[in-house]
Amino acid sequence: MFRPAALALVALSAACATPRADKVSFEEAFGSASTSPPADAALPAPVRRPKRMLAAPGAELPSARKSLELEAALAFFVDQARAYRRQVERGSPMTSSQVQNWEQINGALDAFLERPAAKTSSLDVVRARVTLESELAEDARTYGDIPPELAEAVMSRVSLLAVRMTEVRGLLVKSSRQAPRLSWPIEPVSVTSHFGERVHPIKGEVRDHLGVDLAARRGQAIAAAAPGVVLRAGWNGAHGYSVEVQHAERVLTRYSHLSRVLVETGEILERGDVLGLAGDTGLATGVHLHFELWEDGQPIDPLDGMGSPQEALAGDGTVSRR
Repeated sequence: MFRPAALALVALSAACATPRADKVSFEEAFGSASTSPPADAALPAPVRRPKRMLAAPGAELPSARKSLELEAALAFFVDQARAYRRQVERGSPMTSSQVQNWEQINGALDAFLERPAAKTSSLDVVRARVTLESELAEDARTYGDIPPELAEAVMSRVSLLAVRMTEVRGLLVKSSRQAPRLSWPIEPVSVTSHFGERVHPIKGEVRDHLGVDLAARRGQAIAAAAPGVVLRAGWNGAHGYSVEVQHAERVLTRYSHLSRVLVETGEILERGDVLGLAGDTGLATGVHLHFELWEDGQPIDPLDGMGSPQEALAGDGTVSRR
């Protein structure tokens, strides 16, 4: 059987975890299900510099069409899920009816994701992702056991929805197709944990680390690696305060465990603009920056994508992508 904390195996939620002896909650293990920071977390500082915002943030592509089928499927799924939860005692195994309910919404999402990005409504993507995350979190609090294959299937759709949102926003931004020149977001650069497989400090299992950890001082300025548009800025569960920036159409960077966020969603950044301050929010072993580099919807090793810090310092501080 499956305990909710095991959802941490999902690569999407892989962050720099803090080893400790007590049990890990669902919200900690599955960061993206958490929509609010803990009560004692530092609040993001207000933006204190002039901002350039993406024109008409939240606007839809001219070719985008709202999916009435998805809207109806999500509404039915939520109504059924809430009804099934009312019928069981907390801690009971997930019922077969709720398992079937999840399977049906997964099928509806598969049909929705067959749409090309240019015809996808960003509002549909947001609604679907929020629904999956919130309902899975409610199920984790209600049911004592969740089938592991079901949890993995749901999180697979969450990952695909995140990739689709990046594709849609990339089309909205109308960025250059030319890959950007990237610079390291912090100086000096000292890698304390590398990309790839490592032993999870809480679960003791081999997991994928989707970025690199860079040594930092508390409150040290974190800079945008290249020009781009802020896709997400704020609390992101296990990642703590986090910022995601879209560069060109193919490249995205993520900056996690910040103590403060200094940008807003839709803000246009230049290389070197300060987007936040280093910290240890979320699941972190201490103050550092967790830095991820994504290309075409896949995480890549920043040391492969940007070269070593020494190589960058030998030139102009930037590395051109392919």
